[in-house]
Amino acid sequence: MPGFELVKNLADLDRELAEKVEKARQSADQKIKNAEAEAKRLLAEAEAEIHRLAEETKKKNAEENARLTETAGRRAEEEKERLRSQALPNLQQAANFMLSRVLP
Repeated sequence: MPGFELVKNLADLDRELAEKVEKARQSADQKIKNAEAEAKRLLAEAEAEIHRLAEETKKKNAEENARLTETAGRRAEEEKERLRSQALPNLQQAANFMLSRVLP
């Protein structure tokens, strides 16, 4: 019965093809899961790096602000001393002038 053998062979081929399709689907599903896991891992790494860089930038900004504040304070102190040294002779002159007006 050649017709029976042909039908049996077609059924076997159909079953083999269905098994291969199922294995391919399972393999594709696994690859998708792996890709999703890798994407999540990469996203977590990127977020951690963003956070680290933000903290590093924050720290550098704070250090720069402290340095600028220190420099500004030092300059203000220098300016205060400069003005004081300029004012002292005038203060003595003013005191002498007032005393000369009050005392005979």
